[in-house]
This record gives sequence, C-alpha cells and structure tokens, in this order.
Amino acid sequence: MNRAGGFALLLGGPATSETIIGLARQFWTEAGETFARRQEDALRTLMVDASLGRAWLALYRGEPVGFAVALYRHSIGYGGRVALLDDLYLVERVRGRGLGRRMLKALSADLEAFGLLQLHAFAPRNSAAASLYEGEGFLRSQMQLYERPFDQENPD
Repeated sequence: MNRAGGFALLLGGPATSETIIGLARQFWTEAGETFARRQEDALRTLMVDASLGRAWLALYRGEPVGFAVALYRHSIGYGGRVALLDDLYLVERVRGRGLGRRMLKALSADLEAFGLLQLHAFAPRNSAAASLYEGEGFLRSQMQLYERPFDQENPD
C-alpha cells in the first residue's frame, strides 16, 4: 500500500494474520497484559470481516516490525462512519526512527480514502502515543470515556 525508504504498510488479511497476531501478542506482553484466546479470536475475526475495521502490517526493510488496527462505528453525530485506532505498535528495535508517524499518516490516508470521516485514538496523557497523535493533528476530546464491562463469567 504505502512504500517508501524501506518502509511499507500493508493492509492486513488472512495472508498476514499470523504475523499480526504474533506482533499483537508481543505488544500485549510488553504492556503487561495477557493476550488470551478471546483477543486472538477477535483479531482473527477482524481480518476476515472487512465490515468491522482494518488491520495493517508494518514492514521495515522487508521485516515485519509493527501493526495497527482501526475499528469502525457508524456515528450519527459525525454523520457516517468513523474509526477508533485500537492498536498501533512498533517493535522496540525500530522505535525512534519516525516509523510510528509514517504508519499513522499512511493508515489515516487509507481510512480517509475509504470514506471515513474521522479517526479517534486513546492514549495515556503525556505518553509517547499522545505526543504522536497530537503531533499528527489529533485534538484532545472534551468527552470523557466511561466503561461498563459485561462480565460473562460473573453475571451477578
């Protein structure tokens, strides 16, 4: 899809799923989380159901070095389809070379060309991810995220 200076961002799908899942497992481990069967199944589903969103595989000098995932939702407020950047990850050995910025620009262009109206992303305040997003024109939302888990194991 986007190839320049040894960097390429490929649209994910069945052919790239094992590589992306391996990188996702590495990402979750690095974050101190468990990448369980549930997360793997969700990622596999995304790679075969294009109505849910998109995944991308980042290559640098021909080697897989990262991935990103954006999930779609239909928004009345925005007047159509928007996306949430659910994951953006680069392996440690290639960080600091501007590849995250290149990934974000390329996937943003891909989503815009595909007709999406906006891209949302979550990041801890004052984190490297937040700096990346703000540097690429993302604005801090005035909205606060609230979560309500539906715990299927303990349905009290």
